[in-house]
Amino acid sequence: MLTTPINLRSLPAGTLTNQGLVEDALSVGCLKAKIIHIKNITLGNWVRLKCQFGCPYYGKRFTCPGATPSSDEMAGILMDYEKAIVVELKSSSEVHDAVLNLENRYKQKGFYKAFALDALPCNLCEECTIDTHCMYPEKARPTLQACGIDVPQTMSNIGWNFAATLQACTEEHSVGMVLIG
Repeated sequence: MLTTPINLRSLPAGTLTNQGLVEDALSVGCLKAKIIHIKNITLGNWVRLKCQFGCPYYGKRFTCPGATPSSDEMAGILMDYEKAIVVELKSSSEVHDAVLNLENRYKQKGFYKAFALDALPCNLCEECTIDTHCMYPEKARPTLQACGIDVPQTMSNIGWNFAATLQACTEEHSVGMVLIG
């Protein structure tokens, strides 16, 4: 007689397995998707320095440094999570819709802490309203780099060496992430 392993017995009905989370990602157009443990995410203060000295959006968007968590703050935030899903799409312009869609799907499935991280600075408004308040807080999401995530090292950590050479906030940077729980 087969018995259900004790660790599975306590899962609520309908809880997604890691494979189910990946299948969700593929169903929204992701080319690749991988569940990773949070410990595989590498942070670095130098990442924000590259934003500050090299990106025209620095301090001018809610989704860019100045308005996003520092590397130290992000380290604390990541402690509230166990895993994330990393996704690759055809182009960076597709990442925002896909990760936001996944964030919302995962929340509906019980992952209430789900939070998307984008590939490019927000472009929801013609001109960002950073001096007042965000017009689309339910849609605007920071970039991986804006939160101090060392994308090349993180991609290398998970075996996605093809993505380890991507330049931040460029069209070829087609990787996003959703922190899950």
